[in-house]
Amino acid sequence: MNPKISVLIPMYNRKRWIGACVDSVLNQTFQDFEIIVRDNCSTDGSVEFLQENYGKQISTGKLKIFRNPENLGETGNISALIKDATGNYLTVLHSDDLFLPHALQHLYEVAEKTNADVVHQSLLLISPKSGIINDIKDCKPLCYEPNIINQVTMLPDDPLYRFKEWITGSTCYDIQYNLFSSKFIWINNINVTLGHSMFAALRWLMLAKVVVKTPVICYIRRDAPDSQSNKFDVSPEIIEKFICGHIDTMRKIDNQLLEMEFFKNNEPFRYMVNSRFWIVDDNFEFYRRQFYKNGITPDIYQAVSNAFKKYFGDDYFLPMFLFNWIHAVAFNKRPDIINFVNTPPDSTKMI
Repeated sequence: MNPKISVLIPMYNRKRWIGACVDSVLNQTFQDFEIIVRDNCSTDGSVEFLQENYGKQISTGKLKIFRNPENLGETGNISALIKDATGNYLTVLHSDDLFLPHALQHLYEVAEKTNADVVHQSLLLISPKSGIINDIKDCKPLCYEPNIINQVTMLPDDPLYRFKEWITGSTCYDIQYNLFSSKFIWINNINVTLGHSMFAALRWLMLAKVVVKTPVICYIRRDAPDSQSNKFDVSPEIIEKFICGHIDTMRKIDNQLLEMEFFKNNEPFRYMVNSRFWIVDDNFEFYRRQFYKNGITPDIYQAVSNAFKKYFGDDYFLPMFLFNWIHAVAFNKRPDIINFVNTPPDSTKMI
């Protein structure tokens, strides 16, 4: 008999934290669940740690561990986990984060009572910057959304309302703060391979018949200093890869939007989706990583040129110039437009 809930844990080099993460699930007041950990080619002994310390849970099938033959990236790993799930509902828990003891009980009861496709958590707790939690009082409440609710609330099913929820960030995009009906996820092909969790959030908001928000705090986000989200590769290869990947993703998103009734004959809304996606992902990748803190260096110039040449051919120079200009100005590194225009197209000369 299938479990009621699949708890999906994507893992990469989390040996220090994964035990507390798994324990927070095992210690739930609600026990009809499976834990599925999918390891993304860890090199720190994370899998061996689980095997040594959770043999009983592994032998009974309460805890399942899969190892990817190659690193799929975070989004690819979560998408693989979604395919692994056998529960009636599924939820994602990051491998350095924690559930509060009542989490699954509350989320399941709300889902069953409202027949929800999605139960969304509007509030969470965040750990101290050290990542160490000695007492729950060390954690602070956090809301990523502009409006704080004080009771379980069902979102209107009006497509325009749901779209506004997404475009304004009134519902947090991150996939881990939700309990999903597995049937809903599978039927509608909701995954996170396009645009992190952001486009997935647009799909589930627009396609779900019932979306319910709860103010009950269930999740603790560990702000660990060794978190993958706090590690930045600032190499030119990463810049080029990001731009190419982003353009590819936006093209795929536009094709998927055409499959959704609300966007099919509404080009301005499709444009808004692409604009919002670019702004959020751009902020997440470029400004957070501070690629342009030293201005337009020769490495950056070459990387951006390579990316725009690939998609714009001989017409690459203007979009490449505007891209560099916007990002450099954000760091008060205004380019010299005269030298920029006079720079030979194939030159790596610094502006």
